[in-house]
Amino acid sequence: MSEIVLGSGIMQLLISLILVSTFLILGSTRLYSCVRAFGIQSFLLACVAGIVAYSTGKYDIYVVSILTLVIKALVIPYIFIYIIREIKVKREIALYVGISPSLIIGGILVVISYYLIRSINLIELSSFALSASMSMVAIGLFIMISRKKAIMQMLGILVMENGLFLGAISLTYGMPLLVELGIFFDVLIGALIMGIMIFRINRTFESIDTDMLKTLIG
Repeated sequence: MSEIVLGSGIMQLLISLILVSTFLILGSTRLYSCVRAFGIQSFLLACVAGIVAYSTGKYDIYVVSILTLVIKALVIPYIFIYIIREIKVKREIALYVGISPSLIIGGILVVISYYLIRSINLIELSSFALSASMSMVAIGLFIMISRKKAIMQMLGILVMENGLFLGAISLTYGMPLLVELGIFFDVLIGALIMGIMIFRINRTFESIDTDMLKTLIG
């Protein structure tokens, strides 16, 4: 019982830090900082999975934790940093929504998620994890539609995926290992494909602003 209580306290801290890392991505225009924040977020998710594996005794969740650490916290950030160095774009200047309004909207999304989940009859930790998960999905979607750089839109998708992963690992203690392996493979291949697309966009338009794709119409 003491292990479960300790795990719950650590879980709440980790989930809070994961949510903070989401706001670091939302509130920064520096691409390097956003990528590093995503790497930290993924590392914290790996820690959450490790705690769940230790608390439940499910060894397949240890595999999920290691894969999260390697793929999401190390490999994908390395790919993004390599892309940023190659295309020589370090920050995002023009945004659809400014930083201050974005942070306010992010806070509103967290509050809405909290009150929506509050109506569901769940234990305190599950309610907190689910509200954080829903907040991450909403904020990730907002990042996708409020940023112009293709890299930031990719990060928005990955933040949404991390939010779904947090909800699954915290509430249901993970999906079957085969399903998890398939998801990790899809995420990695997706990141590689999107990286290639960014290189092609940059080569064609000398920019990675997705607004430039409008010139292809007609």
